[in-house]
Amino acid sequence: MSITIKRSNEDVIFLPAWLMSILDLSEGSQVKAIIENQSLRLARLDQFLNLRGALANDQAFDDAMEQMERAWQQWTLPGSV
Repeated sequence: MSITIKRSNEDVIFLPAWLMSILDLSEGSQVKAIIENQSLRLARLDQFLNLRGALANDQAFDDAMEQMERAWQQWTLPGSV
């Protein structure tokens, strides 16, 4: 399997239809992109945000989410990508 990567200024990831089917995703599904070492993982955003309900009154969780958001906004692609 090979997939071609293209750069975009939009927050959109295009996936082949067969891969969307395997991942049980549909057009417009929202996912969280998680980068670990040299791997890219996708997590359903609704499942990721469900943590918020369980941790609604947890200040440490709020602080961690704010830190992640700041890091995400400052992240840039390395020149080799």
